[in-house]
Amino acid sequence: MDFWHDAEAQKRWLRRFVLLILVLLLPAALLAFYARPSADDYVYAARTHAVVEQYGADWGRLLAAAWETTVYFFRNWQGLYVSGFVLALQPAIFGNQWYGLTFLCVLIPLFLCLYAAARIVIFRLEPAQKRLPLALSLLFLFAFVEGMPSPVEGLYWFNGAMNYLPYFALTILNTALMFALAMPDNLSRFRRAAYMVFGTGIGLVIGGGHQVVGELNILLLLFGTIVCVRSRNFRIVPALVSAIVGLLINITAPGTQVRTEGFTGTGLVEAIAKSFVLAGMQWIRWLDVPLLCLLLLLALPLHRLAQSCVLSDRIFRNPWWGIAGTYVLMWAMIFLPSYTMGGIGAGRLLNVVWMTFILGLAVSEFLLLGWLERIRSVSLTTAEHRLWHHARFLPAAMAAMLVCMACVGSHTVKEGQDNFFATSLEAAYELANGQAAAFARTLDEREAILSDERVTDAEITPLGADERPWLLYYTDVSVGPDLWGLTPYYGKNSVVVVEKQ
Repeated sequence: MDFWHDAEAQKRWLRRFVLLILVLLLPAALLAFYARPSADDYVYAARTHAVVEQYGADWGRLLAAAWETTVYFFRNWQGLYVSGFVLALQPAIFGNQWYGLTFLCVLIPLFLCLYAAARIVIFRLEPAQKRLPLALSLLFLFAFVEGMPSPVEGLYWFNGAMNYLPYFALTILNTALMFALAMPDNLSRFRRAAYMVFGTGIGLVIGGGHQVVGELNILLLLFGTIVCVRSRNFRIVPALVSAIVGLLINITAPGTQVRTEGFTGTGLVEAIAKSFVLAGMQWIRWLDVPLLCLLLLLALPLHRLAQSCVLSDRIFRNPWWGIAGTYVLMWAMIFLPSYTMGGIGAGRLLNVVWMTFILGLAVSEFLLLGWLERIRSVSLTTAEHRLWHHARFLPAAMAAMLVCMACVGSHTVKEGQDNFFATSLEAAYELANGQAAAFARTLDEREAILSDERVTDAEITPLGADERPWLLYYTDVSVGPDLWGLTPYYGKNSVVVVEKQ
């Protein structure tokens, strides 16, 4: 069976693969219906919520209010000149029942960027493999969802997820554009120009997002620029310049200066050493069974791509560069919060560090397979052919590995917790035991009190211990005066949090 030249076989496998992925992701998607806003969701969306309350879905006024929010936070808290605009439009401004769209707001851009990046790279290496981009982009998306160190901050809490993941997704796309521009021979002049323009625009957008992701984007572009300039290829330089300019605007914003004054950082040398150790600790925690399943699922397609005649053998001469580069990127991403805040950073930051780790290992596996086949002359093609002779067992093996990734809680190892499953199984558990429904019901009752125009001075109570599902609960109000910004968000004279009777 020559699978890579059998279009019908590829269609059958792809249909089964997509169907199984969608089924396994279904519990995580259904859980999103019970997600509710918290913490900074209210602060950033106070102006836009007021517009909805007064004028309904008037998008002219909503966009103007979102821009006012961006300007305010740029001057007073953080230089998120793109992210602040997005955070002001969180779905719950139209009602709590819409907040579950956060799940789609995260996954759709992430999938689209993964798919676009896969198409760009794969069609450069193996143009005949037209179905492989969809399969690989879905596999990485599935792995990201199932193994996230902090699913609540990456999938269900809008302010945490949308402040990081869309910009990380754009970084993946920008890296693919950089890859294409590094080998421009078979690109038309129009496409080369389009890639350069897109890369430049993406750099400015990422710079207006989170600083750590902006740093990641710059490091990747810097590496690509160094490699390409040696062959007098300067097409990546505009994207690098725009990325640097965008991040500088973010870092030097008046609001960023205000924010950094509130943190106690560490010394430079201490932060360098600390982040180096922390990156190593994450490697140890994240090497687990679901990761092994992912690497096994990637082996066949990566082996096929490594045989591409488009690539020179010299690319595979030092396969350890993949692992070293991944470690350096992780170290750099952990260094910034270590230096400015004295720690590894929040769970939403760990999410993007972990995704970088996953993609870095995939690149390392690709380089290793190419090194074995093209440098060491170890024929893996024979082993692949033998594997296809047992093709009737492969669908079951693939399904077993995907189910393992959806059930085994890789993130529990990462966070030192041993009582949670992977995202899909944990979502199914929280749906079945009623925790998700109780969480949503309690917060809807709270919103009813806060939305009641007859109540000018509102009193609310914190969530109980049995109303805090692990996947949905990020944080809650504490007894005392309103610290979340509920008072301006709901237009009250005061909001006070009292003990539950």
